[in-house]
Amino acid sequence: MANETAKTWDEILKQLKKVVSEERIITEPAILEGYSKDKSFVSPKMPDCVVKVKNTAEVQGVLRIANQHLIPVVPRSSQCSFYGCGIPEEGGIIIDLSGMKGILRVDQRNRWVLIQPGVTFGQLQEEMKKIGFQALNPFLPHKDKSVISSVLEKDPVAIPKIHFDEPVRTMEVILPTGDLLRTGAMGMSLQDPVKTPEESWSDLTAPGGPGLDWWRFLTGASGTFGIITLMNVKIAHLPKMEQVYFLPFQKLSELVDPYYTMQRKEIGNESLILNQHNLASILGDDPDDIRRLKKVLPPFTVIVNITGGQYFPEEKIGYEKEALEEIASRFLIEASTSLKGVAEADLKLKDMLRMPWPKEVYWKDQYKGSSADILFLATLDRADELTSLLYRVAGEYEYPHSDIGISIHPKQRARICHVEYTIPFNPQDDAERERVREFYLTASEALITKGAFFHRPYGPWADMVFSRTGNVSTVMKKMKEILDPNRVLNPGKLML
Repeated sequence: MANETAKTWDEILKQLKKVVSEERIITEPAILEGYSKDKSFVSPKMPDCVVKVKNTAEVQGVLRIANQHLIPVVPRSSQCSFYGCGIPEEGGIIIDLSGMKGILRVDQRNRWVLIQPGVTFGQLQEEMKKIGFQALNPFLPHKDKSVISSVLEKDPVAIPKIHFDEPVRTMEVILPTGDLLRTGAMGMSLQDPVKTPEESWSDLTAPGGPGLDWWRFLTGASGTFGIITLMNVKIAHLPKMEQVYFLPFQKLSELVDPYYTMQRKEIGNESLILNQHNLASILGDDPDDIRRLKKVLPPFTVIVNITGGQYFPEEKIGYEKEALEEIASRFLIEASTSLKGVAEADLKLKDMLRMPWPKEVYWKDQYKGSSADILFLATLDRADELTSLLYRVAGEYEYPHSDIGISIHPKQRARICHVEYTIPFNPQDDAERERVREFYLTASEALITKGAFFHRPYGPWADMVFSRTGNVSTVMKKMKEILDPNRVLNPGKLML
């Protein structure tokens, strides 16, 4: 059987070399090991090989070979991975899309940019800045984070405006069989999407139809239904003027009404809520500095960036500042441009709002070396109740509340919020890592039972979520059978 397997892989590698140049097919165990794991608690699994693709045709070719030999294929477009989506549960081939870094077209009138999956936020922001625009990034993404991966994973955009909540316009998808699909207005022509606006009179902006709403179906799917090779995503004008404000609170429950009021009045551009641990982790230089800042920063801080855009920026800044001060006065709170213990905090945060984290060690890992995230959707008025539940579970595992990071990102002007708990731990301490893993699993189960909406069922969350969804899981499995009859694309994820 071993000889037969070896012969099979020899044949597969020969076929792959006809699609991709030999130097971009990796079989060295030391390199494959790096692709076998990530930051999550998902168990490492070794791929048989990694194929570094450069274009859509190569992705199609690899998938067709995989279907012929019934070999699993796992797509990865980021150099960083946090939630186990890119770990090959059943071995096989990892398609590495990180080398596809083209920023192919910008439509300033309709405010979108056409990109490939290897484009990172740092790369895109620098290019957009040259023409007075900005990418719609989440708050402080990892410097190696793929823009397309972030959109597909439904990371919350730092600007909570309703029309920015879903940044994707249209996309080019390679289905598990190797067939090509273009969604929405991109499907109007068989020509190169870069040329489609001139040749078909389509502006590539309409994401829906015909038929199935593909872009919603493909987001949050952990690469189980298709591989995205092109996507045009929304962009926004850079502000002409801006000013960051901080509003301190002692309790999470105390900020609910003021924050709802601010968001309903559409005050501010970027906005989020951080507890003292996360704010200290962002502003501190090392663990000692983080501990120092945690002693002086307020338990919770609302961060609001007031901006003036293309037209009458001074007037817009003026009336939003006046409205913010009125709300602060009404609720007996302070809106300030400074933070105790942090020099020029407003300038530091302003620079962070549109760029990835610049350091090698990610901000969540500066405190102890690694961390685990629990993330879900909930209304802001339930955040305090759910956080209290998390603290109760933390007490059972003797994990200090003060070391848990809390980030709350409003979506659609706080109609709903992305809530994220960050649990730091020392990755070199096996006992601590195991204790945090058990805490993470127990807390996740408790939060789901309490009504937290886990919209990204990563790793062990898949069982917790889909065991409760009934028909949703059944429909997903049926769609998997239709689109991926040979079950080659990222098998094992989402219980598929």
